[in-house]
Amino acid sequence: MLHVHRAERADGLVAALGDLLAAVPADPFAPEVVSVPTRGMERWLTQRLSGRLGAAPGRADGVCANVLFPSPRRLVGDAVATASGIDADADPWLPERSVWALLDVLDGCLREPWLHALATHLGATAEGDDPDRRARRFAVVRHLAELFDRYALHRPEMVRAWSGGRDEDGTGGRLRPDVRWQAELFRRLRARIL
Repeated sequence: MLHVHRAERADGLVAALGDLLAAVPADPFAPEVVSVPTRGMERWLTQRLSGRLGAAPGRADGVCANVLFPSPRRLVGDAVATASGIDADADPWLPERSVWALLDVLDGCLREPWLHALATHLGATAEGDDPDRRARRFAVVRHLAELFDRYALHRPEMVRAWSGGRDEDGTGGRLRPDVRWQAELFRRLRARIL
């Protein structure tokens, strides 16, 4: 069951979470799942909850065990994986995976006119390659893979338009000419992955 609690201060949420986790679960071996944005928040919650869960009356000698603390992104990814049947760890669209396909796509079309702006940034010109600027290729492609991932998460209408062959910004408007190459690069990446 999903419970959403809100408060102005995080320590106010710990009491509600402690009450929720203190209830005896139907399956004692099934882990509880608490989504947190950072590892620091996970450690802080674990410390605070261990003073309450399993503690002897009047003492703070408990333990916080069998509680998973995935990030919201991981939690959503796991839910989507369960619903779609695609293992979250094998998803070809994860930036750490798609970067390799995107690098292959980029290498294949770096000299094409529609990609001139990015080629110039990477030092690939008609006169030859600038090795210092070409060395940043992986970092740039990794950034683009993460950017496409964020677009899919925060601007799905735009990604759907791009997949349909339309160079739109997600609101129905046309992309500016200086960023239109992103839509074409995304389409080529999509064709490579699918």
